[in-house]
Amino acid sequence: MHRDLSEQGSKGEVLIVEDTPASLKLLSDLLTEAGYYVRQAPNGELALWTVQSRPPELILLDVRMPGIDGFEVCRRLKAAPATAHVPVIFLSAQHDTDDKVRGFALGGADFIAKPFQAEEILARTDAQVRLGRAQLALATERAHLEQRVRERTAELAELAASLEREVERRRANEETLRLAARVFAATQDAIVIADASGVIVATNPAFTAISGYDSGEMTGRHVSTLQTVQHNTSAYQDMMAALAGHGHWSGEMLARRKNGATFPGLLSVSTVTGADGAVENYIVVFMDITERKAEQHMIDFLSYHDALTGLPNRLLARQCFDEAQAAAQRNGQFVAVMCLDLDRFKSVNDSYGAPVGDQALQAVARFLRGCVPEGATVSRQGGDEFQIILPDDSHLSATMATAQAILAGLRDGLTMGGEAGASQHVALTTSIGIAVCPADGSTLDELLRNADTALYRAKEVGRDNYAFFTERMDADIRAKLAIQAQLRGAIARGEFEVHYQPQMCLRTGSMLGAEALLRWHNPVLGHVPPNRFIPLAEEYGLIAAIGVWVVDTVCAQIAAWQAAGLGTVKVAVNLAGSQFAHDSTVASVEQALRRHGVPPASLGLEITEGTVMGDPDKAVAALGRLKDIGVAISLDDFGTGYSSLAYLKRFPIDVLKIDKSFVDDVTTKASDAAIALSVISLAHNLNMRVIAEGVETREQVEFLAAHGCDEMQGYYFSRPLAAGAYTTLLREKRLLDLLPD
Repeated sequence: MHRDLSEQGSKGEVLIVEDTPASLKLLSDLLTEAGYYVRQAPNGELALWTVQSRPPELILLDVRMPGIDGFEVCRRLKAAPATAHVPVIFLSAQHDTDDKVRGFALGGADFIAKPFQAEEILARTDAQVRLGRAQLALATERAHLEQRVRERTAELAELAASLEREVERRRANEETLRLAARVFAATQDAIVIADASGVIVATNPAFTAISGYDSGEMTGRHVSTLQTVQHNTSAYQDMMAALAGHGHWSGEMLARRKNGATFPGLLSVSTVTGADGAVENYIVVFMDITERKAEQHMIDFLSYHDALTGLPNRLLARQCFDEAQAAAQRNGQFVAVMCLDLDRFKSVNDSYGAPVGDQALQAVARFLRGCVPEGATVSRQGGDEFQIILPDDSHLSATMATAQAILAGLRDGLTMGGEAGASQHVALTTSIGIAVCPADGSTLDELLRNADTALYRAKEVGRDNYAFFTERMDADIRAKLAIQAQLRGAIARGEFEVHYQPQMCLRTGSMLGAEALLRWHNPVLGHVPPNRFIPLAEEYGLIAAIGVWVVDTVCAQIAAWQAAGLGTVKVAVNLAGSQFAHDSTVASVEQALRRHGVPPASLGLEITEGTVMGDPDKAVAALGRLKDIGVAISLDDFGTGYSSLAYLKRFPIDVLKIDKSFVDDVTTKASDAAIALSVISLAHNLNMRVIAEGVETREQVEFLAAHGCDEMQGYYFSRPLAAGAYTTLLREKRLLDLLPD
């Protein structure tokens, strides 16, 4: 089948194992368009059955699947001889270091995080298929060479026997002698025939081609004049002893050509005896195995080194760690493990292309090798991740100096390329996590896990720095993982609830609407604050589903209030950054409005400037479509972010919200009062309404009302309320007290 695919021009055969139909179709279409022959399996059981008939060249394997998960599928594949060689790339929506360690321990070749990036899928698929084919070709060639040696040895043994028979019968069978002469001349291996005293009587053309000596130069000379380079002085004596005892010897020798160059050769020496058992001739046969040695060296190198940078790979890094750990224990030292991840390296590939990205990685590898002290090991773990194993003293002075030198050197920039007129300068930054043996772990896996935790913290606090692992970090990561685990399925378990905070008119005191605020109560974690779980939901790709649920729930509640005769209540819903960037957001809002029969004017969407900064053009288009269907748009936290007047001009904003940080001291600090007044004036000049949030005191209400603010929300009037309590508030029609004391 692989031969048929090759004849049809396919780039290779890929099996995609993914339980999500949309992701399965996306990956299948992407790889098919790229020229791959794609097979599909929606679950682990079908995947294991599929590969029995014909193993593919690469498997893209989802980690989280019902039934048999991706880790178990990988374990079974690697345990089966027919599929153990097939590379596996895990597909995961998580950034869990334990999952990575587990996946690599099971034999996984790489991880690709969801949501998928087409360029990353194609680049990593191409790399693994090319590497797999190269390894298969090398293994096939190695087997072919070994088979060739065996065949040649057998041929040579047969030739030696034939020559022996021919010498015995040369006076009686001239035709056989002529045949032997043709074989002697045609064979591609060098043959030297010497008499019983060791004097050379004949050489074949292959001997001249390999050694550079003509037959006439060697005839009449003793066989010992054949130039070999013996590293072992007893090798010649061992050969002669074998000839005396068994009549044959074979082995590798380093030979020298006429021009002085040396080459590895496979040498075979046999004796030809007469009827009386006395030696009549010696037959020396050898072949040049330079290419075989080079291929073997390449195979050995690729087994322990990264093909792109030449740095040690995971396997060799583990051996280096074991050696460093043993030496440190003897010398009373420590071993630091540093995990490096280039900051936002994807932008280099996106901006300049994958070839430039590869050159940048090669430049980083050269820089790191020159930056670490003697005795340290630099390895590449894949992608833009590097690792340094560094023996150090108890003060870790070398470790800190190395980390600082790396950060400063990358910041200054590296030169890529090097050809005339083709060099390019690029400035990069990296984040570094550091774990120390034995304080942070006694095994490499423990240290990598903890260093990765420290790396995560270094990125959290701003990137371009380093952090040492602490137990507190580990606790934070475990807490986040616990939240992540419980977030999955929280909607299905009915753990989310929407609360509503009233928004009050500062002119009439009447209730104009509410802001919808998400609350989560989990049986295991209890009440989890929004500022804890919403960022994690964004990070792990769960926010889109939660956002759809919130919009649908709010629309259903608005419809219920209308049906109860409470009028049309306007409710504003917050959109997270990743949710707003999702192409289906506008469509899901439209569907929710139609499903519940809610007028679009009763729904508002709140965004922040950071929400739309990633792709302003896309944001303008999406906001325009929402505005066209009648949904109101509010800009939240204005003044705390970019505060771009250009964005206010471009975006179809209806409402500006004054952040609570300015409202808190609006009556006590002139600067905050000035900011609040400026926002009010700016909004009114742009025909926008203004809502102040976080209003908690009578003085704040009076200040805002006196200076023209349109609406307010905050604890002064009401905390966020569950739907039932807010319904009661609607029935009471309670007003905001605006009369002066």
